[in-house]
Amino acid sequence: MTDELESNYIRSSDGLKLYYVISSVENPKSVVCLLHGHGEHIGRYEHVMQHLNVHNISCVGFDFRGHGKSGGKRGHSPSMNQLLADVEEALKFVRLNHLDIPMYLFGHSFGGCVVLNYVLKKPVVELSGFVASAPWLALAFEPPKWKIKLGQIMASIFPKLTLASELNPNHLSKEKEVVEKYKSDPLVHSKISARFFQETVNAGTYVSQSSEEIKLQGLVYHGNADQIVSFQTTKDAANQSNQIEFHELDGVFHEPHNDLEKDEVLNLITKFILGS
Repeated sequence: MTDELESNYIRSSDGLKLYYVISSVENPKSVVCLLHGHGEHIGRYEHVMQHLNVHNISCVGFDFRGHGKSGGKRGHSPSMNQLLADVEEALKFVRLNHLDIPMYLFGHSFGGCVVLNYVLKKPVVELSGFVASAPWLALAFEPPKWKIKLGQIMASIFPKLTLASELNPNHLSKEKEVVEKYKSDPLVHSKISARFFQETVNAGTYVSQSSEEIKLQGLVYHGNADQIVSFQTTKDAANQSNQIEFHELDGVFHEPHNDLEKDEVLNLITKFILGS
């Protein structure tokens, strides 16, 4: 059971307030740093953290800049490098509060893309492994061509310009309750800036081209019924690495931890963390 639930803020390297929540247990076996997807927030992962707590795994979840209760313009980040620096600050905070136990990095969708870029670009000696859930390496749908072109132009001259993300909430989960809660959640937004989108596209391409260079063991899973993020792109990238344990989830939508098969998925995460 959870012994402590705490929320507060840390400061990013450029001074922005980043919101976190701690869901800890007494004498944990491991600790996990959790990162959410684009447009959402870490509060939607409370049940994930509770499940891990039951198995003596402590959790610290963060809201990305421009999301949830963190600072910054909604849906915007100046660069992927800044996001990786934010993750670095988050991991320093997690380690400071959880000494001498294995530490893991978890990310879903956009968070999964950030996780994969992190383990490719940053020193990972402090990490024992990572989990990437349906990572956004490429979209499964084609945004309007005019919007892509406008985004490419504005990424340089007006990087903070925000447009609608085109995400269809009905494609998140087969559970209608999950979809309705998402639609009515005041901390969820559908904004994405020109710079944010272009940086994510580039980051996804980088992972697809470089995943064989991953040196840290990781778990990657993706539902083959995902209509938001490309399952095949994830599968191809994962299969290039001998460090990745890849799982294809049959019939699962974009949010495996929120779909009908969530118990199977949560057990998969737990088994990897405790067994690696």
